[in-house]
Amino acid sequence: MKTFLIISIFAFFHIFTFAQNKLTVSDSKTSHLVCPDKVLYVQAGDYSIIQAEVVPELSNLIRIKALQPFEKPTSLTVVCADRIYSFELQYGNDVPITYTIETFDSQKAMTFSGKMMPDYLLKDLCDQVLDQHRHQFRKRKTEKDGIKIRLNSISLKNDALFFELQITNKTNMAYDVESFNFWLTDKKKTKATNVQEYQVFPQYQLNKVQRIPGDVTVREVFVIEKMTIPDQRILKIELGEKALGNTGRKLSFSLKNKDIMKARSLK
Repeated sequence: MKTFLIISIFAFFHIFTFAQNKLTVSDSKTSHLVCPDKVLYVQAGDYSIIQAEVVPELSNLIRIKALQPFEKPTSLTVVCADRIYSFELQYGNDVPITYTIETFDSQKAMTFSGKMMPDYLLKDLCDQVLDQHRHQFRKRKTEKDGIKIRLNSISLKNDALFFELQITNKTNMAYDVESFNFWLTDKKKTKATNVQEYQVFPQYQLNKVQRIPGDVTVREVFVIEKMTIPDQRILKIELGEKALGNTGRKLSFSLKNKDIMKARSLK
């Protein structure tokens, strides 16, 4: 039976390995997180059981309250003062009125180096892409020597295109990824034509997949600045294997401009 390693699971694991931050909340008391600077971002895992919002009069204060008792823990993510804080929220009756956020573990909230949005927003949007389980494209795929790569979906948010790829290793031997490449190239190639290729560099990659174990499928999301493909050109997506010499398996398939135009909006 194939093991499906969903990238969102990796992301969840990553958050809670660098920090085991836990908060207790109640439906009978309101707690507050005091931050050292203006809160740039706050997101609760389940707003049907948790109220988490920045206090309008005080931009460095977050108000948290359970809407009802709950058993399974949920999450809370906060960004302020260039730090990202991830919490596991659990329900309880004996809760503090005030938490000082600086007493909890955090990591640097790296801002996006391109033109679009901060990395923590890109990560949330990539997780949203994976949660939707879209299969827009049936023919945008290729397979070689037991390795299969396909395009599941293309999504759009502001100036960012989200390409969701699914890679399946049908063999018993692990596939070590050397690179994912995106090329704008000519649709038709002839010996008499000087082919011009331009590499398109993703601005963000969710999980940075490096190895695909045998009999495993992974899903990965790449973020590229919005684009269209000129006439007589295609966007080639290429997966390369890291191996001795030049023996690695390489797979590629192409997209047309009409595929890009099918990008669905993210909320």
